[in-house]
Amino acid sequence: MSTPLQLARSLAPLLAGYCWAIGGSTLLQHLDLVEQPRDLDIVTTAADFAAVRAVLAARGQDITPPPHPQYATRHFARFDMGDGLSVDLIADMAIKLEKGSYRWPFDASARFETDGLPWCCPEDWALLYRLMGREEQTEALDEWLDEHGVQHPQRLAANLFAQYPASAMQPAPAWWPWEE
Repeated sequence: MSTPLQLARSLAPLLAGYCWAIGGSTLLQHLDLVEQPRDLDIVTTAADFAAVRAVLAARGQDITPPPHPQYATRHFARFDMGDGLSVDLIADMAIKLEKGSYRWPFDASARFETDGLPWCCPEDWALLYRLMGREEQTEALDEWLDEHGVQHPQRLAANLFAQYPASAMQPAPAWWPWEE
């Protein structure tokens, strides 16, 4: 059985030229925060969604569920890639809030490359998991950012510019670079 990371490596050459990155639990594994990821989350832009979806559809079975009530994401697809592996493909991700929703500003500045793969910035996912109410992942990323520091401050600024809700940062984690 292959792993989400092995799957990402096999998909990478097919996705060359598109703006995409790995997020979710596979990102957490890359940061040594979880042992085994649940699936492979691929984030892309709205402009590249159809092309990336076509690559995944050629290799797996589309098993996209109905929209989840917590999200207002514009583009989402899920694929069964065999061997018990699934891929969630996400573009224009939005999380519903008490009032309105928060749309995550993913673009080429929201990724970094290491080991030949594009990864989402941990700062983004610390903020996203916080809004999703995923306490375990939020805590793990907060601890990682406390230890390693904010490496992509421009992503924090991009999230704030996109109207990230200030109430979600109360109290602010130790790694947060600005005063409350």
